[in-house]
Amino acid sequence: MSGGRQAKRLRGWELEFQKHQAAPLTKREEGQSSLTTKLLNLWAHGKLSAVAVQSIAHAAALDGAEHHELAVLAKAGSFGEIPGNVHRDIMAYFCGQVDLCETWDVVVPCLDPKTSKKVEEPASILLPHMLFWQVATNYPDQFHELFATEDLESFWKGVEESKDDRLKHHPICFGKKQVLSKDKLIPLFCHGDGCEFQTRDSLMVWSWGSILNSLQSLHSHLLLACYPKSATLADTWKPIQRWLKWSFQALLDGFHPSTGPDGEALPKGSVFAALKGQQLSPANFRCTIWSIQGDHEFYANVLGMAHWNSRFPCWECDCQQPSTKKTKCPKGKSFKLLNEENQRYVYVDQEAALSKGYTHPLFEIPGLSSRMIRGDMLHILFCKGVCSHLVGSVLKFFIYFDGKGKQSVPPSERLGMIFKEVQSAYREHAAPTRLTNLKLSMVVDVKKPHANWPKLDCKAAESKHFCFAFLSVLGKLVDEKKDEQWHMKVALESLCELIDLFDHSPMFLSQVQFERATSLAKRFFSAYDFLNEWAKVHNQRLFHVVMKFHTMMHMVQNSQFMNPKYLANWRSEDFVGKIALLGHSCSMGTRSTKLSGKILKKYRILLHLHLTRPGFSQDDAALGDP
Repeated sequence: MSGGRQAKRLRGWELEFQKHQAAPLTKREEGQSSLTTKLLNLWAHGKLSAVAVQSIAHAAALDGAEHHELAVLAKAGSFGEIPGNVHRDIMAYFCGQVDLCETWDVVVPCLDPKTSKKVEEPASILLPHMLFWQVATNYPDQFHELFATEDLESFWKGVEESKDDRLKHHPICFGKKQVLSKDKLIPLFCHGDGCEFQTRDSLMVWSWGSILNSLQSLHSHLLLACYPKSATLADTWKPIQRWLKWSFQALLDGFHPSTGPDGEALPKGSVFAALKGQQLSPANFRCTIWSIQGDHEFYANVLGMAHWNSRFPCWECDCQQPSTKKTKCPKGKSFKLLNEENQRYVYVDQEAALSKGYTHPLFEIPGLSSRMIRGDMLHILFCKGVCSHLVGSVLKFFIYFDGKGKQSVPPSERLGMIFKEVQSAYREHAAPTRLTNLKLSMVVDVKKPHANWPKLDCKAAESKHFCFAFLSVLGKLVDEKKDEQWHMKVALESLCELIDLFDHSPMFLSQVQFERATSLAKRFFSAYDFLNEWAKVHNQRLFHVVMKFHTMMHMVQNSQFMNPKYLANWRSEDFVGKIALLGHSCSMGTRSTKLSGKILKKYRILLHLHLTRPGFSQDDAALGDP
């Protein structure tokens, strides 16, 4: 029998494989293909298109790779001959049954970027209580990992032992008035941040998850909502926030709501009406927001907290801007005071915070106050923060060692010699994140080096590990007989020891650890205050004091309730970046006002694959510690 007649008797994908000169699979392999999982990962993250994934799988099959999942990818869209069907075929086989809640559309006022007119369009969100219910019901094993349910009782015991004042006036009411069981209450974080997803636009992204989940970003964060800033008006997020507040309230109650966000009756025939009054999880787990995370810009512009440039820039105490010609700052109230003995701040406790009356809907949830907003280590210390200002000033001091005017050795040459020593220190300490180069422009304005305050301009992880490497180099540079140089070493040494203490301490610090943290912080602030005054006397723009120094004080004070390492935004920033990548992959040919729906639909696929395919995200870096 001829080969042609044999080919005609084949059917379906086997016939198409014959056409493309590939031997048909004779055995259907069980289990999941590692190559297929990797390709699906790249597709779901928006790094490869469906057509690109199909073509790679087809090439692998032609080279002899034999696995039924790889064959399915290879034959998608009639082996790529009908590109428009590739995505459909991949979805039909690998995501035919996504047991996660559908996105919910909320009509919002927004700006049409093409016409610059105000319009009303639906924005898509993933309601947290619905997603919680679906994961608990349909993905029970992954649910316990995602929300770290084994550690709940020890966490709340730690909160009680630390005498965290946030327990006061909170509906969870542990102790004599205990309402909820410690092993059934999940502490949540809620994070918000913006991220550029294309050249002229950025996304505001909200996410949430369990504070106790220490895995990488995709394993620990769940998307709430996102919206492009180019289409955002002042009121765009208000309807979204109202629905999210309603959903988080349901998570605290532990039951599907019986009324809508404004107390109205649930729509007849809706999924909400069908589920009202039912438990959110079989084991009756509940959730409470215990930490709101982001940077100061997010807190000020989105949550309505005090802006760092306002007269009263802090929501944790009554500090003020320093005195000016127009306003007078009372003695002991300036946020620039670094020595504790000079400060006269009145600190805001939970009772005072609850009475503030902030307008953001999240603060309408019982017990949720500005005390849940905790300073983020990443932004306070590393991302143009305290470390950047200290290291930038020290570097400028030594590379412009001759003061203003002509230098005996070119500053770039001095910086090069310093960086050569830093590179040796990197190798000695096996630093996981390193600066690949250090240019003068990363410290000062090269054309006007003395016009502005210096700071080291680099990524947060680079800033952190540079501090430790630079500390050993600084010991060789300083003349300890000179007060200002000795204080430079003391300041950097104290800061590095404080960071190291937090990095190697558990979630709840012991009394000894907390006292050590406060002692190191006090030592750092004393040394930096000396350097700040020294710079003023010598008329040098060095050792600037900005608001982040004040928020660092609060961060150290609040470490008695929880190690700030566990509230840092390393993973959250990584998650926002992943969503921005999804946004970029969905943006071609999509109107800005429709983008949220596209992103959330693709995110559901990403989450489903993550929950159902072992090893789907195993290559994603763990970012708990950069």
